[in-house]
Amino acid sequence: MAKVYVEAKKQFRKGYDLCMTIPRSLDDDVLEKYEEDIKTASETMVDAWLLDDKAAPMSERILILGQQYEKALLKNIPEEQKEGFFVKDSLLFSAWILLVGRQFKHCITTLTLAIDTYPELPARVHFLRASCYLALGKVRLGIKDLDEALEKDPKFYLAYFVNGSVFMTMENENENAIKNFKSFIQNTSQDTNDYVHALYALSVLVKPKNKKNEGRDYYNKAKAAEAKFKELYGVHTGLSDIKREAIQLHESSEQADKLIKEYTPKRAMDQKMQQLIESGILNASFPASPDRCSSCGATHLKDKPESPLMACGACRSIWYCSRECQVQDYRANHKAQCKSMQK
Repeated sequence: MAKVYVEAKKQFRKGYDLCMTIPRSLDDDVLEKYEEDIKTASETMVDAWLLDDKAAPMSERILILGQQYEKALLKNIPEEQKEGFFVKDSLLFSAWILLVGRQFKHCITTLTLAIDTYPELPARVHFLRASCYLALGKVRLGIKDLDEALEKDPKFYLAYFVNGSVFMTMENENENAIKNFKSFIQNTSQDTNDYVHALYALSVLVKPKNKKNEGRDYYNKAKAAEAKFKELYGVHTGLSDIKREAIQLHESSEQADKLIKEYTPKRAMDQKMQQLIESGILNASFPASPDRCSSCGATHLKDKPESPLMACGACRSIWYCSRECQVQDYRANHKAQCKSMQK
């Protein structure tokens, strides 16, 4: 998984660097001069997104590239054939934009068209459509797509983890949750956050019965994997509900309180999060995070991939990639929230 991410990030950077050499104009003379670069940059970044969507952050410049790509593709298409015209990468580019924009229904429609038209597409396309179904609460359709991803690529192990997580939330599906989590930990890298949390989940799911020590064994493995993760990356894996439940199940009350306190963010951050919840910021399309623009979802300043996002100067509690995104979000959402966050 880590190797795939690194490869995807490298590919995305290659496409983005080429994108940044292309003027932002939609004028015909610019599109004609840079046509090949527009197509190459677009298709390279789409390939990176398919490898690992986390390695391909959306930005305003990429949105403009999408417009340039569409216009370049339609350049020699007769007018009467332009409506409904698409190629594989233009469909996937659109799905990428729709998914980042949380337009899940439209993203499902676009990915379905891509899957039906291009059956050779990789398993991740089914995984991405599953994420849209799950976001809409269509759990069974999401599970079906995750299973189809595994049928297409038995080594697409992340689908096991997501399936396990989904089954764990459903009534009378503990056995399916256990089956998927076990398949995940048997096949995936042991140096990932998901691996650690799969072990915590199994430590809760496996009931005593005849294997009374199995749950405890999974918990001890989770703790060991957690320690290794922190040694490798300098941070722990956070505190999920299932991790909290595992700690409370397998530790003494005194030790559980100590560990939960260790894994819980500092009080100041807790208070800040409570303010965010009360102000409604967490209901925005992109919840407040210094790592993501709350308007468009970009992860860096506009046209400056190495520069961090800028915070709202008044409340310092929400972040943007550009003045344009800040103004747009202020008018749509943040105006009513900003004052309450300054208290």
